[in-house]
Amino acid sequence: MDSLNLSVIIDTNRDKPLNNITYHSSDLYDVPMALVIILSCCYGTISLVAVVGNMCVLLIVAVSRRMRTVTNYFIANLAVADIVIGLFAIPFQFQAALLQRWVLPPFMCAFCPFIQVMSVNVSIFSLAAIALERYRAVMHPIKAKTAQGSAKWIIVFIWIFSALFGVPYAMALRVTMVFDPDTGDMTKPFCQNTGIPGDIWKVYNYILVSLQYMVPLCLISLVYVNIGLKLRDTQMPGNKEGVRDNTVLKNRKK
Repeated sequence: MDSLNLSVIIDTNRDKPLNNITYHSSDLYDVPMALVIILSCCYGTISLVAVVGNMCVLLIVAVSRRMRTVTNYFIANLAVADIVIGLFAIPFQFQAALLQRWVLPPFMCAFCPFIQVMSVNVSIFSLAAIALERYRAVMHPIKAKTAQGSAKWIIVFIWIFSALFGVPYAMALRVTMVFDPDTGDMTKPFCQNTGIPGDIWKVYNYILVSLQYMVPLCLISLVYVNIGLKLRDTQMPGNKEGVRDNTVLKNRKK
């Protein structure tokens, strides 16, 4: 049998992965060095712009007292999440996907995906919080505004809730050795799920996708559609008087 088609298994001295996924050497590919350099520059630029740009947002909110509103607190929270993604997710996850091997310290195999999931959750939930705050302001303008203290507690809850949904990544992912066609042995370090059974891992990822995309998408869309309908049906101050004056003017001409 061709060695390039041999199934990748874990060393018998190690525990077998619980996700029941068998990797083939053909599943892992080599990327030309020129492409690695180009993509590294592109992703590095994206990461740098994300960090610097969002730091500017935080600086504006922190320095200007006038900018310290509930909505801007949520925007600042969104900026913090984007900074974390730019620092810990984009550079490290990119290199793992591009190089098809894990060359970083082993603890980062679980740490980086956990940070990525948590930060994405924080970003999505912050956008949902902004949408709900705008909905409250438009649909119920007479009611008391959300206090800044309450907004801060909401932000704390968002981070805790987001971190909890990232814990399975921290529990599951570990660096294991897979088949390396260059050496013909189990010498290629690869970050993969070894701690959670495959069926449970699949269900968890379905739930995660629902929480990160489907539920927020439906919620935010519904909120902004209702805001749009409310604003469309609301007459601007002075419109009624303008209609009345036009009617009176037409009657005079008759």
